[in-house]
Amino acid sequence: MLSTYVNSILEFVANAGPVVYAVVAIAAIAEGAAFVGLVFPAETTLIVAGAATATGHLKLSIFIPIAIVGAIVGDSIGYEIGRRLGPTLRTSKLGQRVKREHWDKAEAFVHKHGPWAVFLGRFVAVLRALVPAIAGTMKMRYSRFLIGNAAGGAIWATASLVAGRLASDNLPRVEHFISRLGYGFLTLVIIVLVIIIIRQRRNRG
Repeated sequence: MLSTYVNSILEFVANAGPVVYAVVAIAAIAEGAAFVGLVFPAETTLIVAGAATATGHLKLSIFIPIAIVGAIVGDSIGYEIGRRLGPTLRTSKLGQRVKREHWDKAEAFVHKHGPWAVFLGRFVAVLRALVPAIAGTMKMRYSRFLIGNAAGGAIWATASLVAGRLASDNLPRVEHFISRLGYGFLTLVIIVLVIIIIRQRRNRG
C-alpha cells in the first residue's frame, strides 16, 4: 500500500520530463540566495528528485552536476548580496523578515569558524540560508568563500539526491518493517512529523 502510493508520486514526478531538471536547478540556487532557503524546501526537492530516478525516466548522473552547480551559484548570489548591501542587509525590509536570533546565530557561527562556516553551514537549514550573505557582509575573501561553498555544495547536493534514490530502492523493505509495527504506529509518526514541521515554520516566521 505504502509503496504503491509513493511510487505513484514518483511516477508523476518522473513523467514531468526534463522540466524536473530545471526545478532541481532552481531549488538548489534558491536555497542560498537571499534567505529563500528559510522557506523553500530545496533539500526535500532534491530527495524527491533522487527517488524519482528509480523509475528510469530521469538520470541521477544528470541531477548531481545540475544540483552542485545550482548550490554553488545560489550561495554566490547570497554572498554578493551581502557584500553589496553590507551591514544594512540585516535592517533592510528583507532582512527584518528574518528572526533576530537567526541572524545572531549565523553571525556568531561565521565569527567562530571563519571560512569553515561556509562549508559547515551548508548542512544546517537556517545557516545554509544566511551564512553566504553574512560572509559577504563581513567581506570574506571570495576565493576562500568559494572553496567552502563548492565543497559543501557538492557534498550536500550529492548526498540529498543519493539519499532519495536509496530510500526509493529500499521502499519494499521499509514497507515490510512498517507493516510489522502496524500502520497505527506510522500514523503516529506522521502526526509527530507534522507537528514538528509546523513548529519549525512558526519559528522561522
